[in-house]
Amino acid sequence: MTLAEFEFNNRNHFVAMEYYALILNRTFLVLQTKDFLIGLRVRGLVGIESNHDIITKWLSSKYAIYGDINNYWSYVRPKLLLQYNDLNLTDGSILKIDKANFLVNRNDIKEINFDPSKKWGVGYYPHDGKVYITTSKFRNREFIILANQSGKQIAEDILFFK
Repeated sequence: MTLAEFEFNNRNHFVAMEYYALILNRTFLVLQTKDFLIGLRVRGLVGIESNHDIITKWLSSKYAIYGDINNYWSYVRPKLLLQYNDLNLTDGSILKIDKANFLVNRNDIKEINFDPSKKWGVGYYPHDGKVYITTSKFRNREFIILANQSGKQIAEDILFFK
């Protein structure tokens, strides 16, 4: 199955941010299929705009989100998304495109939790808590649910996906 073939509906995908290397972040489009959670990195660093001085303003503007920050598609860079359009999403090809991408077999998921508290450091970007996924391979993921999405609903959808 390719991204072009994926049939999007309101319950089989979400956009989330994940922190790594202590203070850096990246944004994923996470797709749900019967067998997998597929994570596609669709944006690198996100930061808040600063007006402290001309250099800081210029630098921070490179990492700020523009458009409707309540719409989760505003966090997706179309150019990055297009690179996945014709790739097989489940054969490991996405892992060769970007080492941050992931493919989690549903059989490996051991626990899913939702924490409605806000994530420190996300600034003025709207988000609905965090979804934690623990796998049998001891890889834990913390997804900050961006924009107008329900973290609670996403956790339930992952748990009960049909």
